[in-house]
Amino acid sequence: MVEDATKFRTKEQVLYDLSKALRFTPESLEANRKGRLSKEQVKQLAPQVILPMILTFVLAVGPLAAWTYVTAGRQQLSFENAFPALINELMHVHDLFEAHGKVGGAMMLGSILVPLAIAAFMVLRLPIMLYFDLLDRKVEAREGRVVAREEQINRPNGRDPIEKYYFSLRYLNMPVSLAAYRALEA
Repeated sequence: MVEDATKFRTKEQVLYDLSKALRFTPESLEANRKGRLSKEQVKQLAPQVILPMILTFVLAVGPLAAWTYVTAGRQQLSFENAFPALINELMHVHDLFEAHGKVGGAMMLGSILVPLAIAAFMVLRLPIMLYFDLLDRKVEAREGRVVAREEQINRPNGRDPIEKYYFSLRYLNMPVSLAAYRALEA
């Protein structure tokens, strides 16, 4: 970071401060200017897509697999034949409550439907555009003046305000960290 804010910084100093704040190298910046993602950027951004996808998959498939295993043991069926039996049991809720009781049926339905609802919610929050960008390994270059902006949201109870930092390029606002904001602010 720059110690004296009154001094003029060169383009190289600004790029160095930004590279430290945003964790990119000059090589990846050069690749970005050509419209490509560098390999290190793909490695850095991939967990933001892969981890939510894995968690969504586990929440969607895990309870069904567990209850299929339980159904296979209860009804002496193979795992492949137990899944249609489980689906049939879930579709006929009245029979489910008769077979397992109200509490057992409610626990079975809840332990399947709640993780499925959470998985459906998480699917909506997956960074799909980032996923496609990582597959294509392409970035979109924009020209224009980038301005560092700060937004403060005051809390009703008078505590410290919530501060958000972002770079603004015409109509496009990109959230950034405080370090990135400070690198471009001066």
